[in-house]
Amino acid sequence: MELKASSSLVVLTALVLLFSSSSVSVNGFDIIKILSNHPNLLAFSDLLSQTKLNEAINKRKTITVLAVDNSSIGGLNDRPVDEIKNILSVHVILDYYDMNKLKKLPKTSSWTTMFQSTGNANDKQGYINCTRLPGEQFVFGSSVKNSPPVAKFVKSVFSQPFNISVLQVSQPIVAPGLGDVILPPPPPPYTPPPAMPPKASRKKSNASAPVAEGDDDEFAPSDSPIEAPIEAPAPEPVEAPAQSPPEPKDEAEAPAPSSASRLYLASGVALAGFTAMAFI
Repeated sequence: MELKASSSLVVLTALVLLFSSSSVSVNGFDIIKILSNHPNLLAFSDLLSQTKLNEAINKRKTITVLAVDNSSIGGLNDRPVDEIKNILSVHVILDYYDMNKLKKLPKTSSWTTMFQSTGNANDKQGYINCTRLPGEQFVFGSSVKNSPPVAKFVKSVFSQPFNISVLQVSQPIVAPGLGDVILPPPPPPYTPPPAMPPKASRKKSNASAPVAEGDDDEFAPSDSPIEAPIEAPAPEPVEAPAQSPPEPKDEAEAPAPSSASRLYLASGVALAGFTAMAFI
């Protein structure tokens, strides 16, 4: 009986040591395993392992991790391990926030981070502010006075209600006094779009244009591109032909006598003849 009890005690002790040294929490999540399914977050996962923060995360019952992708986390690689640990501790929130909970937050809220629990935080270094913007957008920054929001919410990576949530943000959040501020990566160089090929020449429509008689090319399409309408030249003023003055009539030319005039003359001649015969 004593041997059996001793064996049971050894097994129980081994199990206790196993669970106490394991990086997996009793809640059944492992932050490194979660991040391993997202290649763009592997650099962030490596830093959690180097600083042993993954073990502290897995021991928590309720946690939210603000992860940064590989292209934005590079500014931390060359810093001392303690400095990296302090900065990344600010990215571990001691509460659960998923997308549904973010939508219900007030305009600005303050979150407690794991760095606050270390006892090394001064002022409000252990807190970050979350600001909700229109269109379900969120920005994050240190709660230290005059600290601007520097990280934008990118997407929800993983959630296991109400134990662990992983949210991706655009860049690291460095509280004043914890290290040099990390600037966002520069945007890629501008590449002008490729030149568009010239559009096919449009055919000028002659449907509404008047057609002159005898024009054999009535329906022939024009090969010239459409241009601004050309104004027809104004017609030149036509001078009226100078009128020549009427030619003067010949003064010697007398108008022809009318029939009444001729009868009167004949009567006068006959009367004169009768008078002359009377005096004879």
